[in-house]
Amino acid sequence: MSKMFSRTNILLLITIFFLCNPVFANVVALGTRVIYPQGDREVTVQLKNDGELPSLIQAWIDDGNTNIPINKIKVPFVLVPPVFRVEPNKGQTLRISYTGGTLPEDKESVYFLNILDIPPKSANSGQNTLQMAIRSRIKIFFRPGSLDADGASEALKNVQWSLTKDRQLQGENPSAYYVNIAGVEISVNGKKINTTEGEMLAPRESKVFKSAPLTGVLAGSKLTYKAITDFGGVAVSDSYINVL
Repeated sequence: MSKMFSRTNILLLITIFFLCNPVFANVVALGTRVIYPQGDREVTVQLKNDGELPSLIQAWIDDGNTNIPINKIKVPFVLVPPVFRVEPNKGQTLRISYTGGTLPEDKESVYFLNILDIPPKSANSGQNTLQMAIRSRIKIFFRPGSLDADGASEALKNVQWSLTKDRQLQGENPSAYYVNIAGVEISVNGKKINTTEGEMLAPRESKVFKSAPLTGVLAGSKLTYKAITDFGGVAVSDSYINVL
């Protein structure tokens, strides 16, 4: 009986999906990440509504735990405005201010800016529509005063790579900066044999990049990886693989 009920619900949802015209949110942030230098009074994030309808936006910052209710989140930042309306083809500036606290002074910290875009109901009441609130999340990298932008650029070039005993690729970030890996390509005798998905390496963190066992890869094999810069661009670096 439960299986029959489940299948019926699934079929009903599929039917509703195809009968409705979806309405998607159109407010986007002009940037893929936020760098907050400790010495700055505030940093700003620009939003723009590229749609033809106004949108209601709710914005907040979290520490990576998405299970905590918004009104109970505690972060060392103030974000204004938290709720606002953006007219079609107009923009809005979010202001983020650091309130102080006990964040590490010798490495970056990461937080997340959430932007919930709630589109208005369709004016055409005679037509079925699927209203969807879209949430986007942008990383906020808090950079203490002891670190600078030049060091962040160098950190992208200095990721160390190795093979674990079970032939998995492991990346190690020896720097004090976060390094966002967009992709990794390994070559043996000029042939590409594996491309891994992206990962974020925290300061002084090692992480295994899950993939099929890298058979045939030897110590000294060439590796090319892509990392995301402070400005959202891609930096390409070459390295070589060690064996643990």
